[in-house]
Amino acid sequence: MTLPLAFRPDLASVNAMQPPGVLNLHRLKRLYHDASEGARTPQAAERLLATLAGLRQAGWRVVWTVHNLKPIDGDAATDTDDTVTRGVLDLADVVLCHTHADATALRARTGADVRVVGWAGLDDPERAPSGAVSELVKHMRDQSLTFLLLGHITRYKDVPATAAAFLAHATRASLVIAGASRDPAISADINRVVADAEGRAIWYPHRVPPEQAGHLYAAADAAVCPYRSDDGYDFFSEVLHPSSVTTAICYHLPVIAPDLPAVEEITRDRPRWLTPAEGDLGPAMAAAEAALMTPRRAVERKAPRPPSSSAGRWKRTGQIYEALAKELLPDQPSAPAASGCPPHEVATGESLR
Repeated sequence: MTLPLAFRPDLASVNAMQPPGVLNLHRLKRLYHDASEGARTPQAAERLLATLAGLRQAGWRVVWTVHNLKPIDGDAATDTDDTVTRGVLDLADVVLCHTHADATALRARTGADVRVVGWAGLDDPERAPSGAVSELVKHMRDQSLTFLLLGHITRYKDVPATAAAFLAHATRASLVIAGASRDPAISADINRVVADAEGRAIWYPHRVPPEQAGHLYAAADAAVCPYRSDDGYDFFSEVLHPSSVTTAICYHLPVIAPDLPAVEEITRDRPRWLTPAEGDLGPAMAAAEAALMTPRRAVERKAPRPPSSSAGRWKRTGQIYEALAKELLPDQPSAPAASGCPPHEVATGESLR
């Protein structure tokens, strides 16, 4: 509430705002997506960078909160994406990221001031599980050991290969995949793997509402968090915001994931099983199964976990953004004016995230 935020859908609407303030960019891909072409294009990328340069000349300060260096869903990254990444890092006054590992990689790419804001996840559910989620929770609690793979089913996670690796390496645990897929080929591959799993792996092919996700984490024994770093995703070995990992950690759930720099930092000093990034997660899932399939664990899994740590983490992130806003706009008011526009605004928005 102390930040005079104005959410804007595109850069053209930002250009009309006066006086200049701070432009906080998040995910960039929509800003150089050509609607007529149905794709990100070099021409749109050129317009984006020219517009950002013009905004800076007009007095705007540019901040990029980097979640990933390039787009991670849909089509593979292209040279156009590389151009935009380099251009925005050159134009930014400040670059914000989630981990110190990310910061180290980014400082090698930009002369901008790079700062770490940390990471968070989801809050604890306020309501009991409902509908199909309730049935899924019951199924998970009925298993002696349950691994949970939760989130959007995308190419960069390679969920079919992860499920196949689970069946090849784990022998007693169960795997629950929960999340929607928009790719028919990926969906078909998951269905084939699950059909041969003899009940040891199931797929709930629907989006899990964020306010319900905590029930699934509470019923799981470990979170499976696959991320590729091959076939065009090599930039994950530099900068990665693994939201499935951060959410699992906030819910105090052990993590099974590739040993990427951001993942290693986020899971440090927590229960985890990491596999070299170039390999599959099969050995890590087998190691987790061996460690968790014990009489002691059977008792522990019945005890309630501590509440999610997300609220405190979000508060800290907010404090960092507030301090940066005061630094970049030293004459901003402590809160938005009751009427009219504040003297300066921090522009951000869904299209900029």
